[in-house]
Amino acid sequence: MASYYPRPGSPFYWIRFQKPDGTWGGKSSGVRRAADGSLRKVKQAVAQETMREHTFSEQTQSNRFDAWVPKFLSRKYANEKTLIRYQAGWSAISTFLTHRAVIAPAQVTYQLCTEYPAFRTNPPKELMKARSHNTALTELKVFSAIMQEAVRRGYIPANPAIRLGLRRHAPKQKPEITAAEQATIEKALKSRDEWMRDCWLVAMLQGCRLTETAVPLREIDLKAGTITFRGKGNRQHCAPLHADLRPLVRRAIKQKRATLVLLPKYAAKAWFRFFRQIKLKHLCFHSTRVTVVTRLARAHHPIYLTKAYVGHGSDTIHAIYQRLSPTDVRHLGAALAAA
Repeated sequence: MASYYPRPGSPFYWIRFQKPDGTWGGKSSGVRRAADGSLRKVKQAVAQETMREHTFSEQTQSNRFDAWVPKFLSRKYANEKTLIRYQAGWSAISTFLTHRAVIAPAQVTYQLCTEYPAFRTNPPKELMKARSHNTALTELKVFSAIMQEAVRRGYIPANPAIRLGLRRHAPKQKPEITAAEQATIEKALKSRDEWMRDCWLVAMLQGCRLTETAVPLREIDLKAGTITFRGKGNRQHCAPLHADLRPLVRRAIKQKRATLVLLPKYAAKAWFRFFRQIKLKHLCFHSTRVTVVTRLARAHHPIYLTKAYVGHGSDTIHAIYQRLSPTDVRHLGAALAAA
């Protein structure tokens, strides 16, 4: 409950009030102690502040994030992969909110949102593992969608998590896999699980993403020689099936698999550990896609053909994956020789 008090050195009465996080703060009432009717005015201000505390407390308890966000995410995102990604983002955000004693949308401020990247990149070790600045911004996009839903439900008048003006950091370029590194990887894979060898083969021959290696067998047409991947945004991409993958497809059919590669739950983490165990920690599985695009470019295949092969819809995105070196283009200088 709010109260008023005289503050030494100030001509005004001050009001002590409870903040949304349960802590106490003070602010000037704007009522001069020496003014006529000052006690009446300051008591009115205290009554208004007390009413605000009660109203805010009731709204906060009824609109708690944990009471509606999980169901909202499950209903809004029907795609399993998207749902998992948003649930992971919300898990990190909710840990931060709990750490800051924020339980409802009305307690969220613009400043709180802008402080999240610093927290995410260097959190208390007992709470979570640190992640990159760009990961924090991706998680804030999830939070913005949640806060926009809070606006629609009438919990808050506006979304403080939208248009934060936070810029992404330039990501590290994923390197091409050299011939020597490929030999090291394939030698090490001989003693690994079958799914890793299958996964590697598909990615190095088709240039697809990790999750796309688990393409359903119904999406592979041996007679037509095609394989249809579902990429980002559930976008379909039909590509020619590499001839060297036919034995794997037949083996998968014989084993009655649902998908070409049987990816485990934490496949990305398995590859992360694998590259570190074989002393190639600068690589990641997505380097396979970079390698395919670069090798096709080095073999002088036109961009429009290589885009169609790996499923890139944009020249800009496709160009990011090319790792041609000066040696690869040195011969072009001959065309510029003086006549």
